[in-house]
Amino acid sequence: MATKVVRLRPCLWTVHIVIIGAGEVGGYLAERLRGEGLDVVVVESDPARAAAVGNDLDVQVINGSGSNPSVLIEAGIGRAGLLAAVTENDEVNLIASLLAKQHGVGTTVVRVETEAMRGKDAAALLAAVGADVVVDPDAETADEILELVHTTGADEVYPMANGELVVLGAFVSEVAPLANRSLEEIGRSLGEEWDFLFGAITRNGDTVIPRGDQMLLPGDHVRVLSRASAQSDLLRLLGVANTRARRVMVLGGGAVGSRVAGKLEREGVEVVLIERDDRRAKDLAEAFHRTMVVKGDVTDTELLLEESVGDMDAVVAATGEDASNVLACAFAIAEGAKFTVAVLHRLALLPLVRSFGIDAALSPRTASANSVLRAVRGDTAAVTTFLEGDSEVDELEILPGSRADGATVADLPLPKNILIGAVVRTGQDAQIVRGRTELLAGDHIIVFGRPDALAAVRPVFRS
Repeated sequence: MATKVVRLRPCLWTVHIVIIGAGEVGGYLAERLRGEGLDVVVVESDPARAAAVGNDLDVQVINGSGSNPSVLIEAGIGRAGLLAAVTENDEVNLIASLLAKQHGVGTTVVRVETEAMRGKDAAALLAAVGADVVVDPDAETADEILELVHTTGADEVYPMANGELVVLGAFVSEVAPLANRSLEEIGRSLGEEWDFLFGAITRNGDTVIPRGDQMLLPGDHVRVLSRASAQSDLLRLLGVANTRARRVMVLGGGAVGSRVAGKLEREGVEVVLIERDDRRAKDLAEAFHRTMVVKGDVTDTELLLEESVGDMDAVVAATGEDASNVLACAFAIAEGAKFTVAVLHRLALLPLVRSFGIDAALSPRTASANSVLRAVRGDTAAVTTFLEGDSEVDELEILPGSRADGATVADLPLPKNILIGAVVRTGQDAQIVRGRTELLAGDHIIVFGRPDALAAVRPVFRS
């Protein structure tokens, strides 16, 4: 996960942003930030990739290295408020951060993948180059996979408020007790105090922030804010089977797969890890104590059958090859695997994932983007974006003297596409809000909305 954020400016909405690297993470960031009306310049060393990003996105792209001072000057580093160095080269990212600090950039976000560079021995180096936020897409993707494996049945699981709350994404099944009912009716049937709130509903590709008259239909994809303690009950009401995985097959022993296998092993889960590279497989076999490491191709169906893929509680496909991940998960489903997760780098394959019935797909781009967006905004404790749909969930703090300080939720001038889901107050349990809920300075609130609407409503919570 991202390291602790320090030295952040209060808010960076109006400043110039430089992104180093136009790969999977950098390209997504550029698209997201530019779509919110921010001033973005992208630096990319690969000419073909630079040209592709320049053609696809309405951003300035400079072909060059982020470790070259003259290239950064051309990118306007002297007037930048934030630099996000997210190439796959740790050294380039670190040098870019150092140069940015020399030019007075207030906040730098640095992607660091080498494990040794994230340990205690490298802390002095990270401080010397001025890295305010350190992100590792592979580690964060592994953490997201673990949340899914711990809560099989949901296709999105994002902890909020230090884990007291969670945003769950799932499809409403035909047999769901809540199906074919309005949210208002559901609320009345559950009584005065319920433990969850529907924050977004996607139907036929269209996402809405729902109100009380919204009907919940089978096939809808919902994002629900829930108390962590109530997520099993919520999934049952959505008609989704939910069991904790005890037997897991991990396909691919790279940075993501090995992290997932290692953490599951420490939790006492029975793990089978399949890795194609002979040297890598031997190294993993020596590193793990109880995990069974098998050398082989994840698309070798005979091998998967031999290792009982159909008997697994969960199958996680985390190779660097999207097609292999999708095909292996599809085969696992056909053989009876209970839950499947595919790591995707090309989002164009998402429709294929859905058509094969794969339970969950995720990408390294969103986890890293969430860390960068939090740094960009400065006043946001957490940001959660999704692979599909343009809705977003933010955790904001109410500041003293703001319009929200002392007001009830019903009194706030909130547009229809903004929904306050919960309030977290120091020393108290998180509370799912009602219209009568009173807000106070120092409270953290969980807010659903689209990025443009969230930007417009932020002044309500600021001094």
